[in-house]
Amino acid sequence: MSEVTTPSALDGDQQKDETGTSEPKSKTPPPLPSFNPIVKEPAGDTDLIQFENDEERAATVSTPTAVTPMETESAVTPEAESKVKEALQKFIDDPDTTNMDVIAAHFVKIRQEQEKLRLDHKYRTNIPVLVHNFFFNRYRDILPYDENRIIITKSRLNSSDGYINASPIQLPLGKTSFIAAQAPLLSTLEHWWTMIDEHGITLVIILCKLMETNKVKCERYWPEAVGGCEVYGDYEITLEEEKYYDDDEYMLRILTMVYVPTKQTRRIHQLHYREWPDHGCPSGQTQLLNMIEIMDSLREEVSPNSPMLVHCSAGVGRTGTIIAINHIRELIKAGTLTTVDLPELVMSLRRQRGSMVQTIDQYEFVNTCIHIYARRYLGLPEPPPKYHFKLPATPECEPVKLIAPPTPTASTEQPQANVAGYQPDPVDNIVEDEVDAASVPDFPEEPPAPTGPEDLGDSAAN
Repeated sequence: MSEVTTPSALDGDQQKDETGTSEPKSKTPPPLPSFNPIVKEPAGDTDLIQFENDEERAATVSTPTAVTPMETESAVTPEAESKVKEALQKFIDDPDTTNMDVIAAHFVKIRQEQEKLRLDHKYRTNIPVLVHNFFFNRYRDILPYDENRIIITKSRLNSSDGYINASPIQLPLGKTSFIAAQAPLLSTLEHWWTMIDEHGITLVIILCKLMETNKVKCERYWPEAVGGCEVYGDYEITLEEEKYYDDDEYMLRILTMVYVPTKQTRRIHQLHYREWPDHGCPSGQTQLLNMIEIMDSLREEVSPNSPMLVHCSAGVGRTGTIIAINHIRELIKAGTLTTVDLPELVMSLRRQRGSMVQTIDQYEFVNTCIHIYARRYLGLPEPPPKYHFKLPATPECEPVKLIAPPTPTASTEQPQANVAGYQPDPVDNIVEDEVDAASVPDFPEEPPAPTGPEDLGDSAAN
């Protein structure tokens, strides 16, 4: 870690807590969050306050950061810019990109392609289900691939294979490297900060609340109040500052991490999108696209050469959605976009971490955001609001056979779907991250599961 000045919260005149002591609080373990401090319903497409005219509204409501018009970077040649325009025009002219039945069929095929990956040894998940690693997973069916996972090396964590539920993500021609991760558990808080330390992370994007639908979705890994300091194993974390934006759906926290054994410090920026609904997608695109602009500005400012850590609860649905949207934006601005192939983009993500862009709603949301970017770049009006649609009753492809995730094992061999007697686990009490368990399946003829992250329950949080 690079050396920076240790914050005043760690000096002799340290701020005292309620008990009168100046010692930093230890979080080994902390209490589980008992309530969600932010309770807001997503706003609809119209203003919650009615105004007589635009002038009155402008005088009352501050305007979010503008994201239009969208332009390429100054170094882009006219030839490259012409190819970008051609690719985007072809995308918005293609009727399949606005045909919801076709979009649904594409998503079915993506799900089928991922099922095929289970038979390929390159996509095995043996290490995550070993006995000493299994309960470090928040959900039993969201696991990193053995050959594409983040490894941590601190010996005191007592893990011979350095396991943490996180995956490196790098897309073709993309300038940003990502780490997609599940939200930390109580038992993995030190693992979490070890990953941030060892992989040089200075920018973290969080896309979930600590509590959603009365369930813990993320263990708080930062101090609750500005000026507070908490200890996570060998790491002392101070919350220096909180910043709020006009959009009000996201905020920025500035943290200082101190590795206690060496006193090395690093500043961490955490951008928190707080209002992504727990059933799939934001109600509109504007705030999320605004946040992506801020995310990119922060990357250039504080994290130009290190990976960006992105997480929701499981680290696949919301996480995959924002990485996919950002990738198309990067290609447009860099002048390297020559075609828009959304199914292949999602499969490229899923070959690095399973279930990325987890639901059809999220897939459609990415498609809509690409339309917005394309129209902004071409100087066209924004697309109309999304249409409600009915999924096709009989898709052109074969029904998907979902395979139940493995149970913990001490062996290095993972059971295969064609082994006699290997049956899907019961699916009672499934709790999904991005999808309401009582909602319509996210593709036609889907068997009764598992369709998304299955919570390990209390055992995973202890």
